[in-house]
Amino acid sequence: MANRLVHETSPYLLQHSHNPVDWYPWGSEAFERARREKKPIFLSIGYSTCYWCHVMERESFESAAVAAVMNEHFVCIKLDREERPDVDQLYMTAVQVQTHHGGWPMNVFLTPQLEYFYGGTYFPPTDLPGRTGFVSVLRAIHDAWENRNAEVARAAAQFTRILQQVEVASNTQTAHSLQPNAIAQMVMRSASDFDAQNGGFGRAPKFPRQTLLQLILAATIPESPVARELGEQAGILEQRVRATLDAMMYGGIRDQLGGAFHRYSTDAQWLVPHFEIMLYDNALLASVYLTAASRFREPRYEVVARELLDFVLAKMRTREGAFSTAIDAEVCAREGLSYLWTQQEVRQVLGSKEEGSNCSAFAHREIDTFCEVFGLTTGPNFADPHYANGQPDANILYVADVEKFHAQFDVLKRMRERLHSARDRREQPMVDLKVITSWNALMIRVLAEAGSTLSEARYLHAAEAAARFILDNHLTSEGQLRRTSRDGISKHAGVLEDYACLAEALLVLARLTGNPNWKGSAQRLVDEMLRRLHDDDGGFFFTDRNADDLIVRQKSGTDNPLPSGNAVAAQVLLKLGKRDDAQRVVAAFDSKLHSQAEAMSAMLAVSIELCGSSQFLPTQGAAAHAPPIDEGQIVSVTCTRRSATLLALTVRIAPGWHIATQVAQPGVAPTVVTLSHDPTATVRFPPPTETGAFGNSYSGEIQVEIETTIAEGELILNYQSCNATRCRGVERAFAPVPEQR
Repeated sequence: MANRLVHETSPYLLQHSHNPVDWYPWGSEAFERARREKKPIFLSIGYSTCYWCHVMERESFESAAVAAVMNEHFVCIKLDREERPDVDQLYMTAVQVQTHHGGWPMNVFLTPQLEYFYGGTYFPPTDLPGRTGFVSVLRAIHDAWENRNAEVARAAAQFTRILQQVEVASNTQTAHSLQPNAIAQMVMRSASDFDAQNGGFGRAPKFPRQTLLQLILAATIPESPVARELGEQAGILEQRVRATLDAMMYGGIRDQLGGAFHRYSTDAQWLVPHFEIMLYDNALLASVYLTAASRFREPRYEVVARELLDFVLAKMRTREGAFSTAIDAEVCAREGLSYLWTQQEVRQVLGSKEEGSNCSAFAHREIDTFCEVFGLTTGPNFADPHYANGQPDANILYVADVEKFHAQFDVLKRMRERLHSARDRREQPMVDLKVITSWNALMIRVLAEAGSTLSEARYLHAAEAAARFILDNHLTSEGQLRRTSRDGISKHAGVLEDYACLAEALLVLARLTGNPNWKGSAQRLVDEMLRRLHDDDGGFFFTDRNADDLIVRQKSGTDNPLPSGNAVAAQVLLKLGKRDDAQRVVAAFDSKLHSQAEAMSAMLAVSIELCGSSQFLPTQGAAAHAPPIDEGQIVSVTCTRRSATLLALTVRIAPGWHIATQVAQPGVAPTVVTLSHDPTATVRFPPPTETGAFGNSYSGEIQVEIETTIAEGELILNYQSCNATRCRGVERAFAPVPEQR
């Protein structure tokens, strides 16, 4: 029989809609019953692609005997953490305080007033050596509730006080106070757990740590104030980023056939992933690889970004043009089953005949090379811990021979594509078709940037289509943003990350398309964000001011692993020219940055930009009152071809602003032009257009000539723009090189 979850739209809740547990969705009906019957609440939180959530459902929630205990003594609530990240984040903090670890499924016990008093993650159905079973936990909690209720009440009150202290930032500053030397020290501290042997940061299980990688790339921009403070350490940090990106792109955490990244590696070597594929992970990683491709002039990083985005467009795009949430980790109750291969299976697929031909698709020596490159010749490397005898019996593909991988990239690519097609004929993992605003916004932003950087109009068109869907379907007539939608039904009030990430994505679209409507939509979102979420003491709350189902209204600056909503909000305010407002947001978290910088990479990255844009120049009368402009479009560039070997880069600088010449001025970075495919190209700058208090500089429009024998790729402009009162941080602009005709 169906329970109440059958009326929900969340795939995760629907997965539990025929459990014998008397599940309620999170809401007033369940709360009122708990208060009326004076029963504790059992709240179970997970998401549709969570492997261990499936395991606990099969072991406990599908068991009539276990359900009977749950139904008798508790009001049972199921919640999708992706729909309600505010509820999940609040109680996850409590679990971590109590148990010193977290994860999903998360199972917590609450008073009827929603106060936490006990919790954990996965519980086995019965007692195991050193581990209490779920039924024993249920009976112990019931006994405590009935016979030691005063102790439960004291524990609940204590945890509520802790949550109020932990989850609300204390505002001790009125202005952003971090200086470049302090930021440099925090960056080094954040990257101190680098794994020199395997790449990446921390120990197993190992996560990509996208916001940390983005922070390091921001901190090491040549000639930026923080990079100057880092000195030689900047180069060391860049090497750590490159080592990490290489380890991930060659490792099992990357789907070597499809191109997307799995959620994390269960080991330190990036070999055995937890197989679920999350939209936000891949959006953030695509952004990191794109940035690294330009910074380090590494075409292989560009290839990774392209393959990743192509996977998302092929496998995770909905019929309406938005993007699905995630792809499940399991098939037929087996984790990663569709991604695993044996050497025999690979040889059979690659050695089979081409359609319409009597010849094999690939020669034996080519197949031998594939097996060698992707680690098949050394034997199986994956053992399912829940099945068989625990001995490895299948392979996760990874790049075991990097040199051969690149030397024979084209033929290996064709073999990868053939195997990918064969894999598509297997039973496929479930795709969570729920559309989440902030996760879509992250993908919209990187698709727009990739469309420009990679000269791929289809990426930009996909970004615009997804943005139109979100604006048409996730905004109410009153201007409130919704968090999720599925099958045409939008639900749940948007949280801070939804408003901030979508506004940022729309500003990127406005800058790259020149369409002012995107900026208008972003401005309206920011106005609504300020009205609903802003805290007069500084920063933004995570949830809407009308939220009435939380015991604590959180205000956090930590990444989770999405960049902190407050950090993205500050970035958006900066892009809209509201520097003082952005500064006040970051100032609300200054004290926590000193103690928790390792968990606040996105906030540190905003601090770097604030620091880079706070260098004041001499003020000269009325020049200090330059008219406000769109801060996102101070400099634009286009490239034209004058001959087979001569390019011209046209640089347009907004009125009231200047950039330095190729010779640095005091406190201002030089302007540098490079060609991505030819670092030795000859670059000729015109004479300075102005000489004054700013020194030699350019304003208005200039043309830079580039002479090269490899006239392809893109031109990259590094610059720092200043007006009469201040300088922004060091930025980049890109212009694709036109093809020869």
